[in-house]
This record gives sequence, structure tokens and C-alpha cells, in this order.
Amino acid sequence: MSGQFQSGLQRARVCRALLALVDAAERWTPTGPALAARAAPSRTTEPDGQRLLAACWALWEGCSTLSLSELLLLRPPLLEAMGELIAALARGAPAVDAWLARFEPAQGSSASPTQSRRAAAAGRLKLTR
Repeated sequence: MSGQFQSGLQRARVCRALLALVDAAERWTPTGPALAARAAPSRTTEPDGQRLLAACWALWEGCSTLSLSELLLLRPPLLEAMGELIAALARGAPAVDAWLARFEPAQGSSASPTQSRRAAAAGRLKLTR
């Protein structure tokens, strides 16, 4: 897994970006998992949040309890983001940077994670037209 990322920092940015899609970026720090990432998810945690957290662990440690069938249950925009990430991983670190440019919330942005997701979705629509 290490050859697909240019550094641990890039890998952590990917995990934060994935979790930001479900308003859970605080579970990952710029350098790795936060203590909250190791805690059992609460009963109110949405299934997509649990799935993306498990995906982050797979990216971070190379193993996870997440099955492909569970991954395929992600809501369509999240499944699209995950699919594009998997394709980027196959192409290497520069492609991962391009993925981050599309999905990572802007640093210092005053937009909420929900607003950031909407803006990212609008950007994806522009790119595909």
C-alpha cells in the first residue's frame, strides 16, 4: 500500500477527506487516526460513516473488517468517491493528489462539511459535462 501514496501525510489527507464526506473528519488527524477513530462507533453513527472509517483503516493499516459487499452499500456519491479513489490508487501518488484536489475540503474554508460536499458534487458534475 505504501507505493500508492507519496507519504503518510498524503494517506492521512485521503482518510480525512473520505471522513469529511460524512461529517466525521475529526476522527482522523493530519498525521493519522485520532483517538476517536479507535473508539467504537456510537449507535447514532450512520452506516456510511462506519463503512468509510473501516475503509480508512484499510488504507492506513492494510487491513479492515470492511467487505466489498459492504462497500457497495455506500450511498451513490460516496461510492463514486471511493471508486475514484481506488482507481487513483492504481495510478499512483500523482493520481491520488488529483483525487484530493477534487474531494478534500478546502483548508481554512468556512464552509461546513455539508456545504463542501455539495460544492465537490457540483464540481464533479461540471467535470463530467
